[in-house]
Amino acid sequence: MAAGEHALVEESTVPVVSDVADAAAKPYVRPALFLRPRAGDGAPAPAPPGDPGPVLPRGIEAEFMGWAGVPRLWPEWVAKLRRRHEPLWREVGILGGILASTCRVRHHHHERVLLQLAAFWYGATSTFVFPWGEVTLTLEDVATLAGLPLLGDPVRAPVSDSLEKDVAAIEAVRAVMNRSKKKKSSYGAWVKRFVERTPEEEMPPPATGDGGRDGEAHQLVEHGAFLSMWLSLFVLPGPPFDVVRREIIPLAARLARGESVALAPAALATIYHDLSALKRHITSGDKNGPFVISAPIHILQLWVWEHFTQLRPETVGSSTPDDHDMPRAARWREAGKRLSSKDLHAVLMSPKGFEWRPYKNSRFFGLHPGTGGSWVRGQDIATSEALLSFARCLHPCELVGMNCIEQYNPHRVARQLGFDQDIPGTVPRASSGWEKAWETYNIEAKSSAFIFPNHKPGVTVQYAKWWKPYSSACGSAVANAAKIKEGHDLVSPVKRKRN
Repeated sequence: MAAGEHALVEESTVPVVSDVADAAAKPYVRPALFLRPRAGDGAPAPAPPGDPGPVLPRGIEAEFMGWAGVPRLWPEWVAKLRRRHEPLWREVGILGGILASTCRVRHHHHERVLLQLAAFWYGATSTFVFPWGEVTLTLEDVATLAGLPLLGDPVRAPVSDSLEKDVAAIEAVRAVMNRSKKKKSSYGAWVKRFVERTPEEEMPPPATGDGGRDGEAHQLVEHGAFLSMWLSLFVLPGPPFDVVRREIIPLAARLARGESVALAPAALATIYHDLSALKRHITSGDKNGPFVISAPIHILQLWVWEHFTQLRPETVGSSTPDDHDMPRAARWREAGKRLSSKDLHAVLMSPKGFEWRPYKNSRFFGLHPGTGGSWVRGQDIATSEALLSFARCLHPCELVGMNCIEQYNPHRVARQLGFDQDIPGTVPRASSGWEKAWETYNIEAKSSAFIFPNHKPGVTVQYAKWWKPYSSACGSAVANAAKIKEGHDLVSPVKRKRN
């Protein structure tokens, strides 16, 4: 390793087994690849988590307000602006995310899965803790499924003085909507104003006396309004849930002017934050009204379908063959098979049916699957968005959201990224503000190095032994879960009101 180089991956020849269930099997020794940090030699291993095999009590309710629907005219607006702005969307990395927003992810009948899943969430590590190991929604998942960019500036970066007029122009649209009959900038009215407007309804910015410039200014306002709605509804939802939110507009103005923003870590931070809050709600047993979830939780549902094969709807769509920019969300377009509560808990408790690498043959990052086994370093990473994006998925850091900061621990779920799993090391939290937290994410590309995995991942014998006490404690819970009768709902999702 070159001086000053920070390796994200560690190589070691160690005894390995296929998974934690094979702790008693004869191990085989081979070169293994691990994400850092691993538990240090000679240091006491961190304790595995407790609370084995949680089953939800009756009466726990949740309202998934951040689960995006697709307004009636939204696909038409996307198609209209794509013809004009696709080069910019591609440049700042949001083309896939915008196209994904046209793929409706049906949420009826699926919320009970997410609520039961939340019972396995462990906020201290930002992972789901099962008898067979830890898993989580990773940055790779968010980028691949939702098409959101990993590169760019933080969402909390202030808007530059040069964009203040853009922000004011978009806010003027919102102000006009607030003076309408409905007194709010609702999504349906927002789309309708720009897609079905009449000449009398045109809202150009102040005239400059130059017809060409006026037209460009009007297109910029419409583009900013479009991105404001996309961010509010599909990427960073929050209360109030039925309107374009004012605090999103500066971010939309930045994107409209071609500034790259790292939206994937911000969206993932929100999901982590709400999962931790929901887990606290479940643990408290509070049944006084539904718990409101603001995060873009439809991304988590896509993750469930990709990884838990037994929970997938029978009918799976496919990405539009003539549109290679469409992310994997299109695969689950309109998937809506009703899932029975029978054996749901047992499915989650069993390693059977969990697919660790559903994207192993994907070229989403522009990386060829055949590159496995080779190191990439410094200058190569610095000059390749694909390599830098993948590097961001591999190292522990803080995720900076709009209103939260959450820890990301990929070294605890290394098999999801194609690496072998060892006892994970502890990563201290950043104790300062969001700027310091962002520095942990925004790694220096020129000093980084990693190697692509090229084998089926396993776990070290030490990891299997370390995890065994927790796995054994879940045995009785597995037996109890098998007795769950069909039709016995463990959770009570609340039907979301539609505009």
